[in-house]
Amino acid sequence: MGIPEDFLKREDLRSQMFGDVWRTLIPEVFRDVPAYYDKGNAVASLGSCAWWSTRFARAIHKRLPPNAKVLDVCSGTHDIPLKLLSFDPTLEIHTVDGSPHMTQEGQRRAAERNLVIHAQVCDAHTLPFPDNSFDAVTLQFASRHLEIIRAFKEIQRVLKPGGIFCHDDMLRPSSRIIEVPYLAYLRFMVWFTAKLFGSTAESMKCVGYFADAIHHFYTPQEMADLLRGIGFVDVETHSFMTGVMSYHISRKPLS
Repeated sequence: MGIPEDFLKREDLRSQMFGDVWRTLIPEVFRDVPAYYDKGNAVASLGSCAWWSTRFARAIHKRLPPNAKVLDVCSGTHDIPLKLLSFDPTLEIHTVDGSPHMTQEGQRRAAERNLVIHAQVCDAHTLPFPDNSFDAVTLQFASRHLEIIRAFKEIQRVLKPGGIFCHDDMLRPSSRIIEVPYLAYLRFMVWFTAKLFGSTAESMKCVGYFADAIHHFYTPQEMADLLRGIGFVDVETHSFMTGVMSYHISRKPLS
């Protein structure tokens, strides 16, 4: 099928608009927020992030065989790995994240539950694993901060043939009637949450970025088309409020 030309142009635009933020400010945000990351998400989303994340994790779990080998990309505080291991402790879970601070907090949470999660700090665009390594790869609430085509191609590379890629994020709503008030709400709530939890000056610089990144991101249908263009098959789309949050589950072809 191939990646639509419009998506390639959009990725160039996203890199031009947000590349400096991704390289300089986002690492500072994730240095600042680990201890209150989940609380901040709960406040900003009125509790919907945790509800949607659990729904996403259950959908993944239903598709995994026992003893599956799973990679969670941009794992942060290990939200998805911890949920998956609570459903099935036989899983072997590896994680990567660019922030040592978020990874440290995730490892602390795993240790509290006597769970083993194999974590590495690295760039999501260059995964330190051989081809065909994992039965499943997951990615939640982070692709807006990535060169998404590069990252998805790396994920496809490390998946075993027939393995599943499970992606969950806040996307651009399909309906303008929802998008306009939602982005205004998001700008206010990110500012409010940053003030409430005493975020650093560097983090405060990103208040407007989070809404802008969604405005220039993909709708649920576009995300499905992008996955197919990269070469994934059997793409499923599940959305809340036309894309305020949306997860996709797709599969790497057998050959």
